[in-house]
Amino acid sequence: MWAANVAGEAALAALLVLRKNYRLYPAFFSYILLVLAQNVVGFVTYRQWGYNSVIAWRIFSLTLGVLICARALVVAEVCRHLLRRFRGIWALAWRFLLVCAAFVLLYALLVSRHDRTLVVSSADRGLEFAIAVVIVALLLFARHYQMDAEPTDRWLAVGLCLYSCFSVINDTILERWLYQATALWNDLAVLTYLASLLLWIWAFRKAVPAAASEQSLLPGSVYQTFVPEINLRLRLLNKQLSQFWKVEAPEL
Repeated sequence: MWAANVAGEAALAALLVLRKNYRLYPAFFSYILLVLAQNVVGFVTYRQWGYNSVIAWRIFSLTLGVLICARALVVAEVCRHLLRRFRGIWALAWRFLLVCAAFVLLYALLVSRHDRTLVVSSADRGLEFAIAVVIVALLLFARHYQMDAEPTDRWLAVGLCLYSCFSVINDTILERWLYQATALWNDLAVLTYLASLLLWIWAFRKAVPAAASEQSLLPGSVYQTFVPEINLRLRLLNKQLSQFWKVEAPEL
């Protein structure tokens, strides 16, 4: 299963390069490269010092901390792709993401105040929970306002949410029944990550047009013909948030 995940990551990275999608998704591309690097470092470390060595644990914690930050940037990138046409809403979203990051850090410090070795694992669980909440809220928001979203962004978000939800459950169970559930839940975690990889490979099987990230809204008359109420509510929300954050709101 580990070899299958590494092969999936390599295939995904190759697709991002061949289809030139890494230009539109630099944070996600960097994340996949970092995961590949972590696998290589982990393989060398475990062969050199063993799985249960202190050095292996320290290296794992360090690389996990880097991946935590990378995953947070991927979530911000997905949100930006979906919301950046609405500057007021995006201004609220990125501030909300920063608040989530601050709470995750605070949570990790509080939980691990008696044991520094729990800082990274606690931050990982907190971040995965925050990712799941943010992605679900984002998708519900987009659906409620019938916002156009690229299939690539949707599949990317679903893959992130799938893995994050299982990671929260996994970490919680391992903390309570560590020795009894380690093997089973580690296997399930690897399978869940592999499922996310397959979703991402499917999402990036084709090149995403460069214009997809810079879509312009249809003329107001068209929206008033098809979805007047939804468009009005969205424009009012964007206008209010733009005034609150003091950013220039484009005409929708």
